[in-house]
Amino acid sequence: MEHEPEPERPEDRRDLGRPRPTWSLIVLPAVWLVLGALGGVAIISVVRSDDPPAASAEVSKGASAEPTATKKPKAQKSEKSEPTAKATKKPKPEPTTEPTVEPTATRSIAVGVYNQIGIGGLAARVAGQARGAGWNVAAVSDWRGSVPQDTVYFPAGQQAEAALLGQDLGIVRLMPATANMSSSSLTVVLASPR
Repeated sequence: MEHEPEPERPEDRRDLGRPRPTWSLIVLPAVWLVLGALGGVAIISVVRSDDPPAASAEVSKGASAEPTATKKPKAQKSEKSEPTAKATKKPKPEPTTEPTVEPTATRSIAVGVYNQIGIGGLAARVAGQARGAGWNVAAVSDWRGSVPQDTVYFPAGQQAEAALLGQDLGIVRLMPATANMSSSSLTVVLASPR
């Protein structure tokens, strides 16, 4: 019995020596570019967010604060190609109080110093500067939240003390304390390496 040779199979020529379609060379990098741009926009919007901050430690005794996560709705850009009067106006800068020391300001109010950016020892170092200037530092800790720059937050009636503390520490941004902050002490939030 003689063995029959198998019939020759035609060679499979799928994708052999054939160039890739040009659409894949254009579409795939474009998709990655768009995804990268969206990721960059998301990161920038989180970094520049002015959401109310939330403290990880409370300065006041006996008071508790529950951090809340709220997001402000973002304005959408117009798709018109010609600028309008509204589009060309520059946004007004956030109101800040210039650090002017009033004669009634004293260094007797308690101070909490918080590190928002995670540099080890930053809050302790700045707290040491405050103590050296005569302030009573009651708390040193980390801060959870988003504050755009170094800020001294003050409770009602304590703006003069906040200005004095800001002057002692070289912090120009002064803001009224938010609901989750102490109503009896100044709160310093550090947002730069200093």
